Amino acid sequence: MNVRITAVVLAAGVAASTALGEFIPFLTVVGEEFTLPPATVGWLSSAITVVAAAACLPLGLWLDPRPLRGIFMAALAVLGAAGSMAAVTGDAVMLAALRLAQAAGYAVVMIAGPGLLARLLTGRARRGALALWGLCIPAGLALANTAGALAAAAGWRATIAGVGALTMGVAALASTLPRDAAPTVSPGSAPADVQRFRPAPAGTPKAAVAALAAGFAMIATVGVCVVTVLPAFLTTELRLPGSTAGLLAAVVAAASVPGSLAAGAALRAGTAPGRLIGAALLMVPAGAGTFLPVPAPAPVAAALVALCAAAVLGLNGLAVSAVFAALPAVAGARTAWAIGAVTQAGSLGTFLGPPLYVRLADTGSWSTAFAVTAALVAAGVACAKTAQARGIDSGDRSALRRDAGERD
Repeated sequence: MNVRITAVVLAAGVAASTALGEFIPFLTVVGEEFTLPPATVGWLSSAITVVAAAACLPLGLWLDPRPLRGIFMAALAVLGAAGSMAAVTGDAVMLAALRLAQAAGYAVVMIAGPGLLARLLTGRARRGALALWGLCIPAGLALANTAGALAAAAGWRATIAGVGALTMGVAALASTLPRDAAPTVSPGSAPADVQRFRPAPAGTPKAAVAALAAGFAMIATVGVCVVTVLPAFLTTELRLPGSTAGLLAAVVAAASVPGSLAAGAALRAGTAPGRLIGAALLMVPAGAGTFLPVPAPAPVAAALVALCAAAVLGLNGLAVSAVFAALPAVAGARTAWAIGAVTQAGSLGTFLGPPLYVRLADTGSWSTAFAVTAALVAAGVACAKTAQARGIDSGDRSALRRDAGERD
């Protein structure tokens, strides 16, 4: 049962993340077909990230006192239906409206998915499944790029229709999930319909969740930004051809997936999430190998840079997954709003971070890029570790120990 629940929810996360990146391989083609300027097409592609950066926390607050399974299924259906309709529309305004509908569905899936895992699973199975949730976005983006490459001859409409059909199929699978129950309200606290409108649920360590969200945002931002500027570093500093630099960047980006898988295995084996979060500090020396000059011939230097960048992404996947696994200990039973806070902070960081790194790349300030990377990693780990300590300190230690000792 645990494996089936995990597989269905993770499949939904991958399908939603594929929709997130489905336009990336076709930005030029879509712009030409609808006679849109590049900036407009770029916003069309990133609309999902913008909505997530603005709406996930309020959505989490709204979802927290409600059963999640039905909403999860509906969000997947909206995401898939809007994608399928986008594949046949010939109007740019309608395309934008459908993309916004996809953005709303995506945001709900990104909160309700890990929320369901937290409610339907317990113990090490829950921590392992939440850790694996961290691989959904990189796996979905990789799938979107692969589908775009394989279906290039068929065109962007065929690819987006395929992603829509995949998402609708996963929505059908979600109907097989067990029903979840909303968290009960403790005696003496405000009624559920009043709590919905509070900044955070009663009895929840709000400061700890805020610190965890800030830490997640900084750590996740580093991974996205390294992949963003790596091709520029390889081409300007090491004189690699653009095609080679792009291929290396794609391989590096995929390194976050084994990082998430390693986190899931370690957590199921009993490793504390805090240890995996602390391992993210190794991103600092790996970042030095990525951005600082390497006294070696260009081919050797390029290989070392790619290896160090892959280490950054692998450790990033490890830490991001550990943050999701730590959520129940930090936020208690009411995880939906905490997931919303973490997701919104991460989306905001990955939306704002790349322009800063791109600006540094344009000016050739690679040593500054490393300094920013080191600062973000150190501050992110400090925030996440502090959050974990505060969450445990404010919670029921005996319950946490029982949860840690549970086996599948």
